[in-house]
This record gives sequence, structure tokens and C-alpha cells, in this order.
Amino acid sequence: MVAHAYAGAGTATADAATTIAGVTYRPMTWADVDAVTEAFEQTWGHCSSAAGTPSSPLLSRHFVLHYLEPATRADIAERDGRFMGVTLARVAGRPAAFPQTGAELAAVNARLEHGAPIGAQALHETERWHRLEETLEERISINDTAQAEIELFLVAGAARGHGVGGSLWRRVNRYFAGCGVERYYLHTDSSCDVGFYDHHGMQRVLTRLAADHPEDGDEDDLYIYAAEPERYDRPRAGAGSEETR
Repeated sequence: MVAHAYAGAGTATADAATTIAGVTYRPMTWADVDAVTEAFEQTWGHCSSAAGTPSSPLLSRHFVLHYLEPATRADIAERDGRFMGVTLARVAGRPAAFPQTGAELAAVNARLEHGAPIGAQALHETERWHRLEETLEERISINDTAQAEIELFLVAGAARGHGVGGSLWRRVNRYFAGCGVERYYLHTDSSCDVGFYDHHGMQRVLTRLAADHPEDGDEDDLYIYAAEPERYDRPRAGAGSEETR
């Protein structure tokens, strides 16, 4: 994603690990990349032209690293050591949480490019997708008015009904508020539960209808949502959480 300089104030208020209703929320470590990649593959691996091939998990790793590279904040939800969800967020002007990501992403891209033809094809399609997202951002100058972005918001299917999505959401919003962010945004599409974002008061600031772009083939409608950070008190250990998507 495109970033611009921003001198945010304050610090995040949710750095420490906390446990809510048996689910632990903590800062992500590099050792979590494999679990996030596996969850991404389970959730969206079927969407690419490499679906069902050995290249598909590698393409999912590309996606995770692509979103992780600019991230200044990454949070994991887990229950008894089992992955439940993740948020990757970027506040412009702040240092990347994992500076080593770029080198790992380049290595993954090289394996896709020089491996099976289907992997190279899927990588080219994915890079076109990334460029399209940047074009949509530029169309509405979102990075001139928003200082932060949620790069990835993923809740595992097994986590539904445990309040994981809502708790991760509150955690990242506390981070934004602590950084002095006035507005943030995210990309999503019609395959996702966009009602979650509507429920949290986000505004849909861009819509790209697939029907208007037959050249894209069988694609979803694309959206950009934006909002001011929601403000929450710090969670109490062991406290319950709201129902999530």
C-alpha cells in the first residue's frame, strides 16, 4: 500500500498480552508467520488460479508477507496455542514491525516466478491486484486524508462465536487512537462480511463494481472503507467480549 509521512503522537495502549474469555491476544512474532499463512490459505487459497496446486500455499505466503511488510503493528489471537485471528496494521511514518519481511517476500516471489508456470502466472495476477488497489487509493487520495490502514484482518473459521473479531478490532483501534491517528481505512470486497464494518460505523468511500469491468473476469466488487478510530477503555483480564462477525 502507499504510505505518506506522518508524525503520530503517543503510543499504543494494548502492547501487552491479555486474555479475554479464554482467548489470548498478544503481539505477533516472526514465528507466527507460518500459522497466519496457513489460515490465509484455508480462507482465501481457493480464490487464485493456483488453487489446489503446490504453488497455492506459497502464493498465500506472498500475500501475508505483502501485508506484513509495511505493518507497524501485528496482533495475534490464539486459544490453547491454536491460531484464532490476526490484524496487521500500518501507521504512516512509524517503523515497520518486521524489517526482515522484504527479503523474505523477495525470496518467495523468486520461488513463484521461477517455479511451476501456474505459480508464476498466479504471482503476476496477484501483483496486478496489488497495483489495482494502489490505483483505487490514488483515485480518492485516501492516503492524503488517512494516516493508517488495516492491511489484513483475518479471523479463523473455528474462532466464530468466541468474540475474536470484535476483540481484535478493539485492540487495533486502541493502537490507532494511541498513535494519534485521526482516520484510517481498509480494503475489502463483496466476498467478505462488510456488514461488520457497517456495524462499526465505517463509511464506504469507494466502490468498484465487477459488472463494470468485464475484463477482470469473475471478480468481486471492491470497496474501500474509512473511519475515525473507535475509542475503548482498556480490557479487563478475563472480561467477556462482544459478539463478532
